[in-house]
Amino acid sequence: MKKILSFFLTITMIFTCGALLSSCKEQSPQLETTSSVQNLVVLIGDGMGENHIKNAKMKYGIESLEFENDFKCKVNTDSKTLIGPTDSAAAATAMATGKSVKNKVVSKDGNKNIETILEYASKNGMKTGVVTTDTLSGATPACFSSHAKERGDSLDILLGQLESNVDLFIGQTNSEYISHASDFRNKGYTVVENFTDLKETKNDEKVVALLDNIKSIYNEELNNQTDFSEIVNFATSHLENENGFVLMVECAHIDKFSHKKNLLPALAEVHTLFDVANTLYAYDKAHNNNTAIIITADHETGGLALARDKKYLESSTGNSLYKRSGHTKTNVNLYVHNVKFKNQATKVKNTFVFTISKFVIDNRKTA
Repeated sequence: MKKILSFFLTITMIFTCGALLSSCKEQSPQLETTSSVQNLVVLIGDGMGENHIKNAKMKYGIESLEFENDFKCKVNTDSKTLIGPTDSAAAATAMATGKSVKNKVVSKDGNKNIETILEYASKNGMKTGVVTTDTLSGATPACFSSHAKERGDSLDILLGQLESNVDLFIGQTNSEYISHASDFRNKGYTVVENFTDLKETKNDEKVVALLDNIKSIYNEELNNQTDFSEIVNFATSHLENENGFVLMVECAHIDKFSHKKNLLPALAEVHTLFDVANTLYAYDKAHNNNTAIIITADHETGGLALARDKKYLESSTGNSLYKRSGHTKTNVNLYVHNVKFKNQATKVKNTFVFTISKFVIDNRKTA
C-alpha cells in the first residue's frame, strides 16, 4: 500500500511540476512600431505589483488610466539567484541590458561590463537621462547608468556615472554625490541642488541635479514636496533633440514604503507614477506620437492583497493587506505605448524590456 501511495504521489508531483513549468513559459513576441517614433521612456515603479495599482485607483477614486489601454502581458522577474525573489539590481540589470544576473549585480558579468540600453542609445547619437526619486547610486538608476559587482559599491557606481556620458541625472540629494560635485563639473556637468536652478539650465548642458523633497505630493505626512511629474516634464523637454532620446524614470518609494508595510504612503507614490505616466502620454500627443513608453515594475514588494473597499484601505488595518515585508516572485504588469506586439503574449521575461527598447532605437525615426 505504501508503494502504491508513493507511486501516486510521484506521478502527482511530476504532473504538478509540468503544469508549473508550462505556466511559467515566457514568449518573445515580434514587434512593430510606427515611422514617427523617435524617443523612448522606460517608467519603472519599484515594487509595484498589480494590486498596488488597483488599490491606488480605489484610494484616489480613479476609474481608469490611459496607460491601461496599452497593457501587453505579465512579466517574470526572476533573477539567476535560484532561491527567493529577485532584488532591484538584478531586475534592473535585466531590463537595462537584456541579461539575467544574480541578485546585487549592477550590469556586470563577472569582471566584464554589460552594455546598457543608455550606452547603446548614446553610441547611436541619442541623448540619455536617468530620473529617480531614489539616490543616483540606488540599484535601478545604477544599473541603467553604471556598472558594479555589488549594488552597495556606491563609489564604484558614482565613478562609473562620471564616465557614462549620460546627459541628465536627477535624483535625491546625497552627501557622497555632493562631495564629488567638482568631479562631475570637471567632466562637463552642471551640478544643481534645487528644482528652481534645474529649470534654469539650458538644453545643451549636461546636468546632475541632487534634489530634496521629491517624495509624493499625495503623501499627507510630508510637506513641500516637488511634483515629480513636473521634474519628468522638465527632463523630456531638456533631452529633446533631432536624434531622439532615451530616458529611464523610477518611482522608487513604492518599494521603500511597502518594505515597511506602510500602505497609504506607498499608494501615494503609485499615484505619483500615474501622474508621471499622464505627463509622458501628454508629451507624446503634443509631439505627434513620437515617443515609445514602457511602464512596468522591477518586482512586487509585500505580497499586497486587494482591499474590499476604500474604507478598509484607509482604516488602521489597511497595512495588514501586506502579507510580507520583502520582495515576492509575483509577476508584474507590462504596458507598452507606440510599440505593437505582432503576436499575442501572456508573459515575457524581464529581459524583454531591453528587447523592446533596443527595437525602438534601431527602428526610430532619424533626422
